[in-house]
Amino acid sequence: MRHAPGDRVDRYEILELLGEGAYAETYKARDTTTGQTVVLKSPNPLLFADPALHQRFLRETEIASHLDHPGVQRSLDPGSTRSEPYLVLEYVDGRNLRRAMREYEGPVPVDVAVDWGRQLAEALAYLHRQGIVHRDLKPENILVTDGESANGRLKIADFGTAMLTGARRLTWRHLSESLGTPDYMSPEQIQGNRGDDRSDIYAWGVLLYELLTGRVPFEGDNWLAVMAGHLRRTPTPIRRFRPEVRLALEAVVLTAMRRYPEHRYPSADALLADLSRLDSLDPAAFDLSPEEPMGGMAAAESARRLWMFVALIALGFIAVVAVIITLSVVLR
Repeated sequence: MRHAPGDRVDRYEILELLGEGAYAETYKARDTTTGQTVVLKSPNPLLFADPALHQRFLRETEIASHLDHPGVQRSLDPGSTRSEPYLVLEYVDGRNLRRAMREYEGPVPVDVAVDWGRQLAEALAYLHRQGIVHRDLKPENILVTDGESANGRLKIADFGTAMLTGARRLTWRHLSESLGTPDYMSPEQIQGNRGDDRSDIYAWGVLLYELLTGRVPFEGDNWLAVMAGHLRRTPTPIRRFRPEVRLALEAVVLTAMRRYPEHRYPSADALLADLSRLDSLDPAAFDLSPEEPMGGMAAAESARRLWMFVALIALGFIAVVAVIITLSVVLR
């Protein structure tokens, strides 16, 4: 942890650490000028030695500055004169979707799942109209506020792997930017492709499947097994786990999860249209026949790159500690 409670970063006072990972740390902070509670997202400085990761942070900053929708976490301070790189984001009083899901005994109630699914689809439709593909939609990247509606307001967060349509591809020799989270990755991302709007629609389908059944569609002993499931297996029908789910809702979710992008909904708007007319949908009109499997070699390569990335981060920290110890011995 680079900052402790009570530290000042420019005009922001650090209140507590919210989360930390290989790419960044997030802090709850107070704007000493306005008194507003905010979130500071501070990238790991060790990663800025790589130009592609530096460009990734700049892209995330650019994306955040253009977002203004109730279903998306907002950027609050676009200022450029700072003592260190960081993002200032809206503080959401609530919890992430993973924790919200655990508040229920078993799967989420069907009406809650449909409401949350509609909110997420509306936010995705907005992002896609802005030319933004999130590419890492998962419960940990979705915030649930308290009190705004009966089931809470959902906000999509963390645009660290998001892509601007038409932007040049960022390349880092140790990590493909196509990587997301294995449980929610689209098959085309696993295959090493950048993905597009339909990749987010696939992740939406996986999320709804999990909300309705209490489990992800593909499980395994390791990441490779999970990724191979996305490429080669057909998800178990939702109603086999939960018979009370309507056939039309099952058809919508499984259509969003089709293996080949051209078989999914073409847009979040088309998905929203069907969610809004579940009572009149004819489940027989959906083609949910088994699809041909995709090859799995790219999944192994993606996993290998990710492990290399983790190993390099660990080696970097070890090197820094070694330098500090050496300097302390020399300066005695």
